Amino acid sequence: MRLAWAVFAAQIITGLLMAVVFGVKGGSEPAMAALFGAVVAAVPGLWMALWMLPRRRQTDASKMARSFYWGELGKLGLTAGLFLTAALLFGQQFFALLATYVACLACYWLALILTR
Repeated sequence: MRLAWAVFAAQIITGLLMAVVFGVKGGSEPAMAALFGAVVAAVPGLWMALWMLPRRRQTDASKMARSFYWGELGKLGLTAGLFLTAALLFGQQFFALLATYVACLACYWLALILTR
């Protein structure tokens, strides 16, 4: 569970750094879009971790698979809903949002490399 919180924190920090970069370059609107991009990346990932990690001790494979599928379905729903909200709120600043989203997703790779 510590790793899930560490990835979440890394994504939020990455989002803050990207918001500063976009804020310096373009003002407050791109900065807010970048922050929302971090939310779009971090919240569904944390939700999936909170959904799955307490259930990993289940010995029944079918229950574990079912909880994985429900967790992933919820994660996809959250991501789609947040992206729809982002498009409505930050349509003109979508590049900042998407760039931050991609940078925050790279935190998964960084966590994988650092914990290996």
